[in-house]
Amino acid sequence: MFKKVALAAAIAATASFATYNYFPVLDNHKGQVTIGEADVFQDKSTVGILYVKGRYTVIPNLELGLDIPFVVVNYWDGDDTEHTGLDNITLMGRYQFMPTMNAFLDFALPTCNDDICGDDDHFTFHFGAQYSQKFGMIDFGSELGLALETKGKDKATPPWTLNLGLEGDFLVSQMFVPYVGLDLGMLLGKYTYDGEDGDKSYTGKFGIAPFLGANINFNQMFTLGLGLNFLVGGKDYLVVKTGRDEVKTTFDIHLDINF
Repeated sequence: MFKKVALAAAIAATASFATYNYFPVLDNHKGQVTIGEADVFQDKSTVGILYVKGRYTVIPNLELGLDIPFVVVNYWDGDDTEHTGLDNITLMGRYQFMPTMNAFLDFALPTCNDDICGDDDHFTFHFGAQYSQKFGMIDFGSELGLALETKGKDKATPPWTLNLGLEGDFLVSQMFVPYVGLDLGMLLGKYTYDGEDGDKSYTGKFGIAPFLGANINFNQMFTLGLGLNFLVGGKDYLVVKTGRDEVKTTFDIHLDINF
């Protein structure tokens, strides 16, 4: 059971939040498919996740997306736990209502394999707004959002999470674009058990996830992305979000196919 908890925690922090990116939506009737792998390390756990994401602008300014992750590697203290399978699928939507502003909604479905996440069946909502703007050679993107879960079979809901994301892409050349960023999360409220609040308030507990990486544009169709993310913060925040209080490191490599 402990290994299952560790695995579920690792999966939960493959990225700070689920939005596709912090920048404007694609042009009308343009799309993108992303195929990647995220390797997550925390304490004695090592988890490898393959994922496929896609997005498409169905009408001007409205972009719809899908994220499908699948756990293929799971080790605890060097031993294979054999807990693999589908994680929660996320449906994504973004609407660009101004040239520099998007509204977004991510909706995670309870599709996670029981061997990974147990028998909980909660839904997750993440919504908010994004702002992006170019400043010379820096392409700046940001996001302010709120994430919350419904009550699942365990009859428990965690505190809400308020998040702020910042990213700067450095337009060094058409081919090579390094980036750095920072995601900040703050908990709001208490755990709720079967409709009743717990005794401890987690409001104000926060975590920080600095990240960096680079995109290599081979041509207009293919881009290779490399990224590194570190989730750190107060013990309460880390335990609520990941189940453990150690720093979590995620390495990501992916290929974008534009069409």
